[in-house]
Amino acid sequence: MKKTLSLLLIVTMIAMLGGCKRQLPPEEAPANQTTADTKTTDTNTSDTKATDAAATAPGDEDTALVPEEGAKLLFWTGDLEFGKAVAEKFQAKYNVPVTVEEVGLGAIDKISLSGPAGTGADVFMSPHDSFQHGVSAGLFLPLEDSVAGTLTERVNEVGIKTVTSDGKLYGVPVSLETSCLFYNKDIVGDEPAGTLEEIMEKAKSFNNTDKNEFYFLSTIGDGYKIYPFLSAEGFRLFGKDGLDNDNPGFDTDEFEGGLDLIKQLHDIVPVSSTDLGNVSFLRSQFEDGKVAYEISGPWDIKEFKSSGVNFGVTSLPTYKGKPMTPFAGVQNAHVSAFSKYPKAAQLLAQFLVSDEGAELLYEKANKITTLKDVSNIKGLQADEYITPFVDQFANSYPMPSVQRISFYWTISAGVCQAVFDGTLTPEEGREKAVSDWKTMLTTE
Repeated sequence: MKKTLSLLLIVTMIAMLGGCKRQLPPEEAPANQTTADTKTTDTNTSDTKATDAAATAPGDEDTALVPEEGAKLLFWTGDLEFGKAVAEKFQAKYNVPVTVEEVGLGAIDKISLSGPAGTGADVFMSPHDSFQHGVSAGLFLPLEDSVAGTLTERVNEVGIKTVTSDGKLYGVPVSLETSCLFYNKDIVGDEPAGTLEEIMEKAKSFNNTDKNEFYFLSTIGDGYKIYPFLSAEGFRLFGKDGLDNDNPGFDTDEFEGGLDLIKQLHDIVPVSSTDLGNVSFLRSQFEDGKVAYEISGPWDIKEFKSSGVNFGVTSLPTYKGKPMTPFAGVQNAHVSAFSKYPKAAQLLAQFLVSDEGAELLYEKANKITTLKDVSNIKGLQADEYITPFVDQFANSYPMPSVQRISFYWTISAGVCQAVFDGTLTPEEGREKAVSDWKTMLTTE
């Protein structure tokens, strides 16, 4: 849930907002489910065929895993068409039938109830910001070494970090989400700016507020989208690894430096932070060809294509010679600790990041695999709009999954808006963030 509250609301409603949590944009499927059973075959013959098929794992990596005799699996995913396609291919490979149910947000809560009862999924998808909760609750099965080794070789390190606890892997990073720089080719040409300084300089002569034409637009009151600016001077939320639940890093020069950059943004984006919170306005301005640059994610690609705007996508620019770092969000597949068929379930989870699984992810769900190498993924490798996100993902920061991440969404929204609008200086914004953090701790 994105929070775009004003500073006044933060002061007056801080206790009420303490428990709120932002969910990742593309995974907004309802928690209600429908079922779609895949075509199954006689499980009495599954052990012989599965043993032969398991000699080679997804990605042509050797594995010691063989599906259990008579194994049958239940797979929860918010992308039903993708899930059904995976189930069909997986059964053809391992002769293990898979039933697919559509379960989007809330899979963690659902498995915590249905898992112990024996009615939950064997493999289920969940956003990585729920990882710490799932590990602490004992909901995830740690992956066997053969599977973990294959994943470490094939999957981007940023993704691996989101399923790692105490040196063990508790899931498979399947799809990635991060932010890139969208640009209008009719305005800037085929070669986009490589530095934020260049964008800021050209905005001075390009902007025309009477015609609503801007060289750059960005949402200010969203802690997800504003993070690349906050991180520009080295700020890392909740520490280097994003695991320090007790210290968000607000009382640092790096955080204040990020606020100073946000203050400077107002010179090139002469719009109130409230108006910039209107995502539909920002999107329509870009689609109408009135904006040269905008930071957004892969969820906007389809609509931008439909609008007819002549656009491109590239990695975020540098600032003071250093790359701006966006948040990374990852959708992970976890094997339930309650699964009756843990070996078959691990093979299914691993199959999701095989070349074949990654191809289905792109084709059926329009999502991006976490694989390091996408050169063998049909369609994806040649997609000029998608490949920049694969590159940017390697230079991103996994959105922290600590319990107090909800405090960040509330505090960053109000403080960043106030600094952008000029009602707080960067130094005052730093002090306000620290003060609000301490206040929120008292609500626990």
